[in-house]
Amino acid sequence: MTRSGSRERATPATKTRFQYMAIESRDATSIESKSRQTSTHEEDGCHSSLYDSDSDGESHGVSRSVGSHVRQPPVCDQGVGHYIRTSLGELVLGSKMNILLIFAPFAYISQWLTWGDAYTFSFALLALIPFAERVSFVTEDVSKYTNPTVGGLLNASFGNVTELVVCIQALRRGFIRVVQASMLGSVLSNLLLVLGSAFIVGGTRHKEQRFNKVAAITNVGVLMVAVLALSLPSILDATRHGSGGVHEIVKPIRKLISPVLLNTTDHHPEGSASWIVESVPGGDAPLWLSRLISVILLVLYGLLILFQLSTHTHLFEDAEGDDDDEAPILGMWGGIFWLAVITTFISSLSDMIVNTIKGAANGLQVPILFLTGILIPIVGNAAEHAAALIFAWKNKMEICLGSAVGSAVQISVLVIPVCVLLGWALGTPMTLNFHMFETGTLFLACMGCGVILVDGHAHWLKGAILVFSYIIIAAAFWAHEDPKDMS
Repeated sequence: MTRSGSRERATPATKTRFQYMAIESRDATSIESKSRQTSTHEEDGCHSSLYDSDSDGESHGVSRSVGSHVRQPPVCDQGVGHYIRTSLGELVLGSKMNILLIFAPFAYISQWLTWGDAYTFSFALLALIPFAERVSFVTEDVSKYTNPTVGGLLNASFGNVTELVVCIQALRRGFIRVVQASMLGSVLSNLLLVLGSAFIVGGTRHKEQRFNKVAAITNVGVLMVAVLALSLPSILDATRHGSGGVHEIVKPIRKLISPVLLNTTDHHPEGSASWIVESVPGGDAPLWLSRLISVILLVLYGLLILFQLSTHTHLFEDAEGDDDDEAPILGMWGGIFWLAVITTFISSLSDMIVNTIKGAANGLQVPILFLTGILIPIVGNAAEHAAALIFAWKNKMEICLGSAVGSAVQISVLVIPVCVLLGWALGTPMTLNFHMFETGTLFLACMGCGVILVDGHAHWLKGAILVFSYIIIAAAFWAHEDPKDMS
């Protein structure tokens, strides 16, 4: 995601996933930081706490930032009023995508005046795009006051906060299939649509583009582990070869997520779901297996972060470096405050989306699997999509792949396992059994993406292959219908 479509600089999500810059020469940093020490004596309460003074009045703030950032000046050195005007101006006007903020009040008005689920859903979904992009901007701004490791972890943690909030709202209502389809759709969208369209755009300007194939294939390898994790519960369920000799079917007491009920006239469900378990002959993948695999995937994600931030940073650095960083605007505590405000709006809009998704599917005459697995991920990834296109056009392929493939990796080995564990905490039996159609689709997509990336070269025809593959999958999602006994 970018602060502005015309600005040539790495975004927080892409920096974390593929571009962890090496710290520049300490001598150069020291020279530049000394020129800013004089401002530390006039700070007010809004500045970062990283600046300290000794008894001689000399500042000893240490350069602590992502990549090549140097020590940052206090953001409130011109007064609180100037800070509020600057921060609000940047948050509201700093991105071209913010024009979509106009849909936010319409979403609330539509919900209040009961215009219909289709209108409320559409307005809330469009309004979610700029809020998701602003989360990335604020996280990047805060990370400038930290060291590279902490900054990278912050960006990684908040890079998919929008998807996570939507999933939490869906899990609270027992919409397990909505969570599964939206997560799978996000991975497919990033691997095929986002990456493919970026290759097409870049290929129209550059005959051939190159990227680090070792880093790319490493991420594809992590994706294949995620496919394995999703495949085993699905295979056990399909073959009834799980342990125990019985097959446990989890059904909601309230009719919330059964697809056979999605075309009924029932209005929004209230409260969380209650569950009953029926045992029938034939083994099934036990619920504890999904939870165990989720913990293992989270450990793998931690190792991936260590690999990218510490031991093999050179694989994820852009060849041109990061020479266009800007000074922080929000400050440490100001950034945390704005992050909380934006997350509150994201939670509210996500609640609208989850509440109206069934009625929207009926009103728009769109299959709910297509809505959750194709349409929502495309809209949700719009900001990252735009960033990938911009960086591909400028031949910054390491950042481009970080925005596409890196995001798919984070969803696969971070967001999905977290959703399983959150479901455990909420009493919702969220599993890794994504069922054979979805799991098979993910396997083929990951294999195809790996073949495309294996040689470290990109051109427009490869992009067309990926995009056409996504169109075929989208058509299959439209045609697919869940079994009537699937919860």
